Amino acid sequence: MKYSKGDTVVYGGSGVCKIDDIKDISFYHERPQKYYILKPLFAKQQELVVYVPYDNEKLVAKIQPVISKEEAIKLIDNIKDVELEWIDDRNQRKDKYGSIVTSGSRREIVDVISLIKNHKNALEAEGKRLNMQDEKLLVEAERRMNAEFAVALNMDFDKVEAFIADKAAAAI
Repeated sequence: MKYSKGDTVVYGGSGVCKIDDIKDISFYHERPQKYYILKPLFAKQQELVVYVPYDNEKLVAKIQPVISKEEAIKLIDNIKDVELEWIDDRNQRKDKYGSIVTSGSRREIVDVISLIKNHKNALEAEGKRLNMQDEKLLVEAERRMNAEFAVALNMDFDKVEAFIADKAAAAI
């Protein structure tokens, strides 16, 4: 699929991006090559830019359209329907869930968020804390999905978590 300047897309681990330009660029004095120039919308570093070679099918395949409003609502409505199993081994969990967050389906990413949050709540009920590795993964997964939800639902990024919590409370 080819994209146009101005399109809002999701690119792998970079999350929601705007296609700022599509132009020929020469890196390291090589022959100029056409690139998609992506600017992440919700990055902490506003100067961050991602260059994706226009003719590299493998990398361009990582560019996806942002989900629709209907898809976002459906994912949020089904947040409790977790299809993944908790992995007890910390290293296996990091590898598996980390891979899902960077390249899994949106459904799988939402499942990872739900699993880690449920585990966090169970630990807190015992007076314990979530380990830093899982906390970091949770933050990254939520950042990625909340950014996409914000664009799909046309709302401020900072209001997404409250919206999800309200929908979950209404479903009970």
